[in-house]
Amino acid sequence: MSLDFYVEKFQSLRTDSQQGRNRPHKVCLLLAVMDLIEAGHIHENKIYFNQHLKKRFTEIFEPLQGGNDKNTPENPFFHLKSEGFWHLVPNEGCHVEDLKGYSNKGVSHVYLDAELYDFLKSPIVRGDLKAALTQNLTNLPELYVKWAIGLGKSEKTVKNYLSALRGSISNWMMEAHFIEQPLTDIRSFHEYKIRTSKVETIQEFKDHNKRGKGMYSAAIKSYGTFLADVGQVDIRADVQTILDDRKLTSTEKSIMVNTRMGQGRFRKDLVKQWGGCALTGYQQPQMLVASHIKPWRESNNTERLDSYNGLLLLANIDKAFDLGFISFKNDGKILISQALESPDVLGIHEAMSFNIHQKHTPYLDFHRSVLFAVA
Repeated sequence: MSLDFYVEKFQSLRTDSQQGRNRPHKVCLLLAVMDLIEAGHIHENKIYFNQHLKKRFTEIFEPLQGGNDKNTPENPFFHLKSEGFWHLVPNEGCHVEDLKGYSNKGVSHVYLDAELYDFLKSPIVRGDLKAALTQNLTNLPELYVKWAIGLGKSEKTVKNYLSALRGSISNWMMEAHFIEQPLTDIRSFHEYKIRTSKVETIQEFKDHNKRGKGMYSAAIKSYGTFLADVGQVDIRADVQTILDDRKLTSTEKSIMVNTRMGQGRFRKDLVKQWGGCALTGYQQPQMLVASHIKPWRESNNTERLDSYNGLLLLANIDKAFDLGFISFKNDGKILISQALESPDVLGIHEAMSFNIHQKHTPYLDFHRSVLFAVA
């Protein structure tokens, strides 16, 4: 299975819920397993319910527990089998189908899908899987509001989008048997994309969307972009492509992965070239993103490492640039899309510009013609 498959699995675990929050037990146990693999306590694809695992589970669980949550690692150790990648191995004379819960007499150990175990051993992708797990503990609609407002959407627009997604759109889709839960309960970007692809066939949606001048379509697109962003869908897919490329050596793969993750030589070259944010001059490195002008997926390997295909930008400006809400003329002056509401909230204004080199221009031409949202 691909990395995307397991990220999707980790993002949407079958967790018990209490008063609108997901219980953290499965998440904590998987995080504990990852930490023990990283520390070398688990060095083969056999996971035992031992003191190391119980201790690490408790350390992760205690800050996250709430309500009536109890420190019972044996429960997720057993019930993770329902996720499909976690396989119980019974002791001799026992059968998994006869077990109702964990016991040391019944269960010897657990093993994972071989592909998943390999991913968990990799420091490159382990972070993505940890991030995917934590989504189970997050109120995504609340996070969406902060995300959208942070991108310059007005609070009124965001509330209208969320109300439509939770209400009318979800109701129409449930009546058509396209979904069984509100759209905002779907945590997987790929599932969301598949489900919402059918919405245009619903007459009520088409009628209201026309009267609302496309507001319902905009709400669906905005929330989908949010799910892709928090799940780092594009980055994971690109990293997987690099790792699967048999034409690249191990060293080349390491260079390319670091570049895609915003690290390594590409970032160092941009820091040297710009010294700070290309637009504002802000110099605190932790706040700056090494951004490709011509997107990674559209570039060849030479373009991906070319520092002239890069801008060093503050994180909020980088996000607006990446989504096509802003672009730049060949003289370096900023272009601001009408689709970006309240650009001043992001500190973006029409007087912004940067000093370009002639080698930037073909990349800027691509960005303006392909990515810039003119409407």
